[in-house]
Amino acid sequence: MKKNRITRTLALMLSLVLTAASLSGCGGSKSSDGGDTINIAIMRSGFTLPLYYASENGLFEEAGLNVEVQYYDNGPQVNEAIASGAVDIAGIGQMPSVTGGIANKSKVVAWMEDDEASVQAYARNDSDIVAEGKGHVEGHPDIYGTAETWKGKKIICAKGTSSHFGLLATLSALGLTDSDVTIVDMEGSKGATTFASGEGDIFFGFDPQWSEFYSNTDDYTLISTCKSAGQSLYTVLIASDAFCNERSEDLTALLKVMLEVEETFRNDPDKYAEEMYNWQAFYGNSTEELAAYSAELKPYRTLDEQKAMFSSDNGASEVDASYEKVIDFMIANHVISEEDAEAFYDNETINPSFMLDAIDRIQG
Repeated sequence: MKKNRITRTLALMLSLVLTAASLSGCGGSKSSDGGDTINIAIMRSGFTLPLYYASENGLFEEAGLNVEVQYYDNGPQVNEAIASGAVDIAGIGQMPSVTGGIANKSKVVAWMEDDEASVQAYARNDSDIVAEGKGHVEGHPDIYGTAETWKGKKIICAKGTSSHFGLLATLSALGLTDSDVTIVDMEGSKGATTFASGEGDIFFGFDPQWSEFYSNTDDYTLISTCKSAGQSLYTVLIASDAFCNERSEDLTALLKVMLEVEETFRNDPDKYAEEMYNWQAFYGNSTEELAAYSAELKPYRTLDEQKAMFSSDNGASEVDASYEKVIDFMIANHVISEEDAEAFYDNETINPSFMLDAIDRIQG
């Protein structure tokens, strides 16, 4: 189902109005035909493409699911919506999925994409960090600058997001902490606009907040990524605790649709890039080159690989180990406390049972 740009813009404006209204309500709403509605939060980022594509092309409806889509800018906003009951299921970054699991008892029910390469930092080309070049940070050859050139910089970044995690990881690789820089806490899209206007020294954001800087190499340089800093990072699908407990069949059916879309894109890279362009054009400006780059940064794993990620046959699963590293990192950087971490585990936040059931149904 394709929409022209005018229709897409009007649809997005309407969705923002509906999202604002929904925050004052509660979940479990009924649709016009009397069926139970599933309220899905989609962030304006490349990793949520499978959810957007399934909604736009009627795939949820074909699976017997009545889905309402709401659009958000970052993970903390999504966590607030889940806490209010306005959202049942959401795509989110790994760091906010930790804080959501602690505060809301929301569950991590599936992997969506690896995200470390798409969390990126940019500086202007007249920056001393760019002039210093890369290769000065031991073990991290792709990070530009040195501790001295980064120290004291004003960095625009949305706190509590994957971008914040990427920034902290980069500072750690440089031997610095957040006390060595000034963090300007600003929502990513607004932050990108502010940086483009000349404010701040560095912008740290996720795909596609940095698209203007990526496309303008005459003025901006990519100086670090979460991957460059040596940290892995996922994007995941989370569900409210109530939805997991009360609507397990709907959750499994929705995951089956999402996983089938991922398989379609994995097997057809050209279609993946084309649909990434359609998605990016829905919520902002895009180019075919940018869309292809975004898709390249986020390859899909096979269904068997995803199952293996959650397997704990030989000890901690890959997902468990990744979350342990992220949580330890968040504690070390004073984002959460030791008590918060205990709550994350006590709440049994990671629950792959629905995803594993969905994969079994696909594979027969």
